[in-house]
Amino acid sequence: MDPATSGPDTQPGHTSASLPPQYEAVQTVSSFRQQLISLLGIPNHLTGSGDVSLKVAYQKYIGYLEACQTVDRMVAEKTWSIKQPTRTDLIGLFVSKSFFHSHYKCHFSKVADHQEMKDWLESKPGCPSDVEIWGVQKQSYTFKDLIGWLDNGGTLELESDYEEELEPKGKGKGKKGKEKEKEKEKEKEKEKEKEKEKEKEKEKEKEKGKGKARKRGKDEDKEMKKDKKKKREQARRAK
Repeated sequence: MDPATSGPDTQPGHTSASLPPQYEAVQTVSSFRQQLISLLGIPNHLTGSGDVSLKVAYQKYIGYLEACQTVDRMVAEKTWSIKQPTRTDLIGLFVSKSFFHSHYKCHFSKVADHQEMKDWLESKPGCPSDVEIWGVQKQSYTFKDLIGWLDNGGTLELESDYEEELEPKGKGKGKKGKEKEKEKEKEKEKEKEKEKEKEKEKEKEKEKGKGKARKRGKDEDKEMKKDKKKKREQARRAK
């Protein structure tokens, strides 16, 4: 046995340069991942899983969507030069698969219907301030806040655990929250008006029904009088 390829830690059939299959597989996956990141031009701060701010999480979500579009376009144009990745491969570049489906896809997909929130997440020039978009001031915002914001029609209720509040306790919500409250009040008023209109329509229908019943009664009286008159005439002639 060649002493250059053997030793106390070397087993027959393996050279010092070779690796067990499981390590080779890990290296292959890591290499493929790096190739994808490089080919798609994904910024390093958007790769990998871990705790990030809500804005960075949204950047990851948009990065994933753009990566999907880029791969599909390059494959169609036959310019894609390496193994074609699955959607799961692309998700793994940004975040864990489970967290992507439970949080990113589930909640960020709804942001498209709210342009102001979209602008805030993207930090666009002239976008609403924290309190304007959320209705409350906090040091940071999480998925829990976003879920509450979406469920509550575009604002957050002031709660005792908020670290900062725009207004003194008891004065309600911020500018955005107050606007939402006004809109809700208007909607309630509209609903009340609709109910009143329905009640009026019902009353009209009842009156129409009563009018028809009275008319039928009068017609029946006329018919009865005619019948009596006929009978009297017949009786007179019989005599």
